[in-house]
Amino acid sequence: MKKKVLLGAEGYRLLDGFGIPHPEYGLAHSGDEAAGIAEGLGFPVVMKVISPDIIHKSDAGGVVLDIGSAGEAREAYSRIIKNSLSA
Repeated sequence: MKKKVLLGAEGYRLLDGFGIPHPEYGLAHSGDEAAGIAEGLGFPVVMKVISPDIIHKSDAGGVVLDIGSAGEAREAYSRIIKNSLSA
């Protein structure tokens, strides 16, 4: 049996089930959606790739820290997707 990797949103739901606080988050499927979520959360934000195939996100270029604007969020989304496709 293949070991299942717990993805970010799954982990947050598990924390919710036990009443454990965690940072707010969102899941984006486009650069514009990432910008809107980031604006809603408030800057600065961190963006990470979510993929069962990418366990070590930072090693794959799938993490961007200290995003301070909607434009930076769009750029980060594009960079994370590009890096993840070549990982």
